[in-house]
Amino acid sequence: MASSNYKSSQIQLNIPNKVLSTSISSINGYAYWDHANGSGDIWYSGAGSKKYYQWTVEFSVNPQSHGSHLTRDDFTYNGLDVVVGDWIAGASSGLCWKIVSITSKTSTSVTAVVEDVLRYNTFRVSTGNGAPGTGSSIIFSLNEKGIPMLDPLPGTESGSFYPTLASRFEYLNPQTNYVLEQTAHGLNKGDIVAVSSTGFSKANTSTMAKMIGVVTEAGPGPNQFMFLPNNQIIDFEPAIPGSQGDYIYVSNSGEMSTTDTGKIAFLKLQDSIPTVLTGTVATPSVPDTHTISLNGKAVTFAGTGGANATLSQMVSQINAVANTFVVASSVATPNTITSDSSTAIYGLTGGYVNFSAKINSGSGDTQVNFTTSGSQYSGVSTPEDMAIDINAANIANLTVTATPTILTLSEVNGNAITITNVSSDTNGNPFAGGSSLTGIPLSNSSPGTSKLQLTRSDGGPIDIYESQENFRVLVGITSGHTGMYPLAMNIEQGIRTGGTTLVASISARDSLASMAGDQAYVTNKGDGEWGLYMYDGSAWVQISDQDSSTVDAKTLTVTFTMPVGGFGTSTTTNMGNISPGRKIQSISVDVHTQFTGHSGGSPNIEVGTVADPDAYCDSPNNDLTETGAYIVNPEYVYPASETQDQLIRARCNHYNASAGNVTVKLTYV
Repeated sequence: MASSNYKSSQIQLNIPNKVLSTSISSINGYAYWDHANGSGDIWYSGAGSKKYYQWTVEFSVNPQSHGSHLTRDDFTYNGLDVVVGDWIAGASSGLCWKIVSITSKTSTSVTAVVEDVLRYNTFRVSTGNGAPGTGSSIIFSLNEKGIPMLDPLPGTESGSFYPTLASRFEYLNPQTNYVLEQTAHGLNKGDIVAVSSTGFSKANTSTMAKMIGVVTEAGPGPNQFMFLPNNQIIDFEPAIPGSQGDYIYVSNSGEMSTTDTGKIAFLKLQDSIPTVLTGTVATPSVPDTHTISLNGKAVTFAGTGGANATLSQMVSQINAVANTFVVASSVATPNTITSDSSTAIYGLTGGYVNFSAKINSGSGDTQVNFTTSGSQYSGVSTPEDMAIDINAANIANLTVTATPTILTLSEVNGNAITITNVSSDTNGNPFAGGSSLTGIPLSNSSPGTSKLQLTRSDGGPIDIYESQENFRVLVGITSGHTGMYPLAMNIEQGIRTGGTTLVASISARDSLASMAGDQAYVTNKGDGEWGLYMYDGSAWVQISDQDSSTVDAKTLTVTFTMPVGGFGTSTTTNMGNISPGRKIQSISVDVHTQFTGHSGGSPNIEVGTVADPDAYCDSPNNDLTETGAYIVNPEYVYPASETQDQLIRARCNHYNASAGNVTVKLTYV
């Protein structure tokens, strides 16, 4: 079971902290952690000394009086206000566990599954036993910074309660080690993380505009990772639109929008996880005229002719009330079957491996081969081992859980479950049926009934209040918060890097998610030189490059020395580039050694472009057969409207001279 949200809700104005005095009466192991933290992890599910990290606990709740009229029940908190995401701590020890699911609750008692988050308590002690203890305990919530809100304490706590608890939340605090989940994410500690529509990945030049932070831990397990966010994570706002990886803008009316208005507010990290509450009573009904408050809105149920309101009527009447954020529906009662040790052949659930059976829950027979699966009993498959093997078979819509003594199978759509024994254990006893290893019948018909389900798609809480608890008792639904609001990161404007963005090419520049005023430094803009660009809101405009970055006059120089070899009567060399807006001020031709031994023409120098080789200096302006210096002043300005640099070339028409040396210099500003 993965943890959905680290805390239950954002603290709200004039709603006091919920700090309930409770007492734990029952604790049973619920689940082991399946992923070893290295080869030396002796507490995970595959080790011989494995320890639970989740437990089912039952606890009583004392009401907490307060002065606010804004809570679910005016001026009081009780057991019905305990929600997923709350924490429970031992009043004496200060050790704490997070509530990850709630099985049942009344105003005075709660049954829930709690988790040793990050296995903190497990690794804290040498025995690896991170379980809570019975006795006095305290329920509390966390604020938006992941800090426990403990005022007012109920007075049942010991002197060491607060120091122990406070130290626990200093350890890998969630706002600086935020836990995200993605199957087989492949990230490593130190990786820079980016988000896109396909999920989280290591940032690169194409995704760096949406980088969100640095991985601090590549776990726990292969499907979760912790990261240090670049900015604050918003996890209390249900109205964040869009999909994962979208920029969220501020519209002209001040609302959040996915339409680009030029004003980015957030980067969406994760879609919401819906809050879903399903009743425990099949074919429920409630008295005519009974009224509940559903997220602050009154819902009154009406039956036919004064009779109780039926399931279908409840669905219609809940959905007819606006602004509850809740959608009601009718769902099939799951078909749940459990092992029965009283009829099992050994007097308990289990068998001597190997044995097998086929399970059909509506999608055809699937064979399951039962092994020890790391059992603490050599050669024996326990209920927990059986659950591992059945879950590994990936049977559609079939969920399997186990305790050390009971195996439970549940088909979520209410379909019949049929079991066919294939091979028996070493003593000849089959998996199911009469005189079997589990006492589970071979044929398990569908319940054929339905229950009420309430869904809040934005992941927020579903708060229910009624003066007389008909709805809770007759439908089996209490207030709850099993989901999570969407996650977003508060970001600054522009490219998000806090300065000029470095990219390798023009195409990489064009792929940036940019805004007006952003700058990009391109290391090679297509001609082997760098360029600096600014985005004007619709296009990139070059503001500087490798040539124009020099404010003083600059000279391009080339020297020709005879003989040059090769074919032909001339040699051409690229002198360099000048950028738009630059003026060619002068060209000098310095003949150091006169050219001799030539034939077919008089040696000379030409300077120009590919299209016009003597545009700036032609042959009549110099003579290489005599030593001396020649100067030409073109005073040519390369138009600032051009988008690319101009390549300057010098051509030496040497006519196969056997000797000679000349230097050509072009000066531009």
